[in-house]
Formats: sequence, structure tokens, C-alpha cells
Amino acid sequence: MKKFYLAGLAVSLLLLPAFSQAAEPQLMRVSADAEVRIKPDRASITFGLFEKTENLRQGAEELNAMSHRVTQYLRTRGIEDEFIQADNLHIIPVYSRQTVLAKNGTRTETEKLHYELTQTFTATLTDPSQYEDVLYALLDMGINRIENVSFYSTQIRQYRDQSRRLAVKYAREKAALLAEAADIRLGKIVNVTEDPIPSWHPARFTLSNVSQNVLLADSAADNLLPAPATGMISVKSAVTLTYKIK
Repeated sequence: MKKFYLAGLAVSLLLLPAFSQAAEPQLMRVSADAEVRIKPDRASITFGLFEKTENLRQGAEELNAMSHRVTQYLRTRGIEDEFIQADNLHIIPVYSRQTVLAKNGTRTETEKLHYELTQTFTATLTDPSQYEDVLYALLDMGINRIENVSFYSTQIRQYRDQSRRLAVKYAREKAALLAEAADIRLGKIVNVTEDPIPSWHPARFTLSNVSQNVLLADSAADNLLPAPATGMISVKSAVTLTYKIK
């Protein structure tokens, strides 16, 4: 009986290290974000022409003539054809009923047809500082729809990488501070996760309104990023680091 007890005690002592090795490691997760602000190198203006007419042929000819003048003006501003995009002409027939009441009380209903013609353009400026001059000149020419104005950077990828490095740096500094305050020792980083950044989808405006957009995109869209204003573009990144605790 005594031999059996000693043998059981020896087995339990041998199993203790195995149980301790299987225990979950103590971890600490720290998140941080960073922002880099840059100047845009592109401005994009989306504008259009709207014509309401009863004579379809005449309305289409007037719209085409205006479109030609607009294209010619943009070329004089040094905007190459590859940066001028014109959508197809859209024609919508609109029927309306008119009721005429005669003195004798009889009613006469007639159906009237008119057409609504629209054409939309997008001009991209390689010099964003020109956008106000171009915008006002287009309005003076007779453009009656300004749908969107956005500001971009074609070098957004390198600045996003810069913001990622800063986010990791800030997360490491934060982890060191928390560890010191909590009197714990940090081990090595075992995981790094890039956290999503909320996206603001572009709003659409008509007439003289200008949209102010922020769109933080990934993958192929990393090279173009709309700005919140003509001043600076905000590029943000956020990361989470996971440390082992010694």
C-alpha cells in the first residue's frame, strides 16, 4: 500500500510540468492610430448641362454646341483630353396633362410633351489650385449643374505606409507605458493586426454646392483618395499589437 502511494505521487509530480506548459499564455493587446496630412495633387470637377425643351432636335443641338464650347475651354486651361470625360446625352420624354375649363363648364384635357436633356462631364485638374477659376468660368458659360468637387493625391500609397509605421510606433510606446504603470514585463510581439478605418462615402450635390469627401480605400484604390477640403488630405491607419507577458 505504501509503495503504491509513492508511485502515484511520483506520477503526479511528473505531470505537473505538462499541465503548466499547456496553460494559456498571458497576453496584452494594445491599439493605436496615426494620421498623416498631405497636399492634394489632383482636383476633379463633375458638372453637367440640363435643358428642358419642347423641340427635341433644337434642344439637342443647343446642348451639343454648349458641350463643344466647354471642351474647348477646358483644353485652353491645359486640361488634356484624357482628363476630360463626357457621359452620353440622356433624353427623357415627359408627358403632362393640361385641363382647360370653358365658361360653359366643359372641361378639355390635352396632353403635352416636352423633353429633359442632360449631359455630365468630369474634368480632372493636375493643378488643384486652378479649380475655383475653372469652376466659376464654367458657371459663367452656362453650366447649370455642379454635382461634385473632389481633391485627390496620386501618391497616397506611400503616405498610407507612413501612417501605418507611425501607428505601430505609437502602439509600442503605449504598450511600454502601460506595462510600466502596471508593473509587468512584456515579451515579444506575437501578432499584428491592421484595424479598419471608418469610411465616409461621397455625398452628391447639385447646383452650386461642393462636396467635401473623405474616402479611405484599400487595395487598388490606394492610389486615389478624396480630400475633405482644398487644404490637406488626411491619411489614417490603426493597428493592434499583441504581446506576451513574461
